Amino acid sequence: MRLIYSMCFLAFLSSLTVGTTSCTKENIKRDTVTVKDTIILKDTLIIKDTLIIKDTAFSAELLTAHPWRLQEVLGVVGNDNLFYVRGGLNNTQSFDNEYITFNANKTGVHTFNNGMQASFTWQFVNAENTKLTWTVFNTPATFTYTWDNIRYKNKSIYFDQYYTDGNTGKRSHSQNIRIPFNRS
Repeated sequence: MRLIYSMCFLAFLSSLTVGTTSCTKENIKRDTVTVKDTIILKDTLIIKDTLIIKDTAFSAELLTAHPWRLQEVLGVVGNDNLFYVRGGLNNTQSFDNEYITFNANKTGVHTFNNGMQASFTWQFVNAENTKLTWTVFNTPATFTYTWDNIRYKNKSIYFDQYYTDGNTGKRSHSQNIRIPFNRS
């Protein structure tokens, strides 16, 4: 009897083996989206409150609070590159001793790197105080400097400067950062 049970059991196993060894190919499609070179985010964070930090509004009070010296300038004068970073080693020109003083009465003094000085008048050109001009009269030629896109942050003035040299006719355009100058 044992033999009969064993044979039945083997027959049963062999039928299972035959049934499980046959294969059929199935194409399983998943519910995914594939787009070439695109990352698809599956989790989304929705921010309902947004904090916008604006630069401090620039004003005549900030401009006239103290003299301003160059921290950094990058630009072109004529066909020559202009590069200066305070304390830097590869500067094309020194501005270590140069600074500008704006007075509340719309006058000022530009002290050049060599110690010479020139008086000027200044004014904001727009109501937002993002553009100003200052004109130097007591040099062999009149210079009008324009500061555009003025931004004030981290106690520094960021701006684009352009002018035409009245003596040589060379045009200049540069990006500048000026920092407060404490003469003491």
